[in-house]
Amino acid sequence: MWMTEAMFVLFESPSHPMHVATLTLFEPPSGTVPGAHAADMVGSLRAHAEISELFRKRPVRLMHGYPWWRVDEEVDLDYHVRHTAVPGGGTMTDLLSLVSQMHSMPLDPQHPMWEMHVIEGLTDGRTAVYTKFHLSLPDGASGLRLLHRTLSIDPGIRDCPAPWSPSVAAPARHLSLDPRVTLRSGVELTWQCAAILPTLMRTGYRGLTEEHLTLPLQSPPTIFNAPTGRARKVATRSWPLKPLRRLATCTGAPLEVVVLAMCAGALRGYLLEQYALPEAPLTAMLPVPLDFGEGPTIGTAGRGVGAMVVSLATDEADPLARLARIADSVAHTSRVVAALGRSQFQLVSALTLSPIMLEPVRRVLEEIPPPFNVTISYTPGPTRPRFWNGARLDAVYPVPALARGQALSITLTSRSGELHVGVVGDRTAVPHLHRIIGYLDTSLTELETASHTARR
Repeated sequence: MWMTEAMFVLFESPSHPMHVATLTLFEPPSGTVPGAHAADMVGSLRAHAEISELFRKRPVRLMHGYPWWRVDEEVDLDYHVRHTAVPGGGTMTDLLSLVSQMHSMPLDPQHPMWEMHVIEGLTDGRTAVYTKFHLSLPDGASGLRLLHRTLSIDPGIRDCPAPWSPSVAAPARHLSLDPRVTLRSGVELTWQCAAILPTLMRTGYRGLTEEHLTLPLQSPPTIFNAPTGRARKVATRSWPLKPLRRLATCTGAPLEVVVLAMCAGALRGYLLEQYALPEAPLTAMLPVPLDFGEGPTIGTAGRGVGAMVVSLATDEADPLARLARIADSVAHTSRVVAALGRSQFQLVSALTLSPIMLEPVRRVLEEIPPPFNVTISYTPGPTRPRFWNGARLDAVYPVPALARGQALSITLTSRSGELHVGVVGDRTAVPHLHRIIGYLDTSLTELETASHTARR
């Protein structure tokens, strides 16, 4: 098991589940009997009995507590694929209440750690699918790509695969238990760790002296870094991508930086409303996809994930100045990422995430700052409409995980000209979570207004 995979297993506890999810909404094919689509979908999914190794493995504790993978020969699809209904009046609010409860429940390590819930009963006739993966399996971005690979651009196709089908889920990497292989891998990792030091010292010194590079444990205390429990609250929203792309063109900033600036403005507005905005800028942990053979790169597709920290410049009132500072922070972080190999960056990511282990100590010694304030992730999706057995994909809302001492996480993805946002907060630590969704809208409007004024 790789270091980052092992950390997600080791970080988990009954009160801090470490899983991510997606909430997808489908419009049933025309001619479908009302209320029958969810049952048909469940039957079709359970019929895909050939299961990739990725969806048959589960973590076990071996080697003095270090987790290792065990691959089950059989998987009970009746357990993993479930059929349920929206309670109450069948509104989106009712659906999000149900998803909040589902997201609060940890996965059972006695089974491969994933579930798919097909949900009927929405008043608008759509079928919802809530799919949950443990972070030691596919990360959030990889899980989204798995789901997208099950879809077709042709609404007439009726043999779409399931996420666990071998044609969809890439073959898992095999880890040998041969001591000679383990020793050789350890030696190689040692050399890579030694090779990382000059690069980190050179880039880190330059970044720190220029005050551009953001490191863990440089974050101000916020209400988002309070002790958390298991109960979660989920909020979602969609926006057209066109205004964000227009902002990217006008400012020269990459689209992912515009998305970060939109989130930063929302967090600033929310904290001002709560009289809780710190003087120092908030920081965000960005999951960074790893591309095999080409090193890690921010904003690209790949298998596996690392982590880096960037500044959100929330101490800046001017939206465009805030955007420029965020772009600068991301650019310096990207240079560090680009200078490292895969194993080296995995080590850096493990070091970046390791301060989360200090959370019990932070409760006693308040002078220890949080490693970062929030997690923000953006993963671009398909640009053309997609279908699963004739049902049109209408929305994709990521549902991220919360780490210890991290009470808020924001994940965004795009699809067919729309930006879909999923926000997860600790039910107690983050009051009125839906207000953050409103401030995302306000932040986008402020950026558009400031950009228009600057062009005049």
